[in-house]
Amino acid sequence: MSNSYVVKGKFKLKYEWKQFTKTVQAKDEASAASVAKSILGGNHCVKRFEIKVDSVEPAPVKAQ
Repeated sequence: MSNSYVVKGKFKLKYEWKQFTKTVQAKDEASAASVAKSILGGNHCVKRFEIKVDSVEPAPVKAQ
């Protein structure tokens, strides 16, 4: 079963650092950080070493 996690951090785009917040599906916090790095790398053509993860937290549960 996969859970939702909110990953926050920054990545280097050209000559400046940009903040990001991503909500991803993963089995644990380490996997969530890896998934977020993969998404950012694919979308913005940045390497993993140019992405700094500040926090990984469980996503709040939405009321239905």
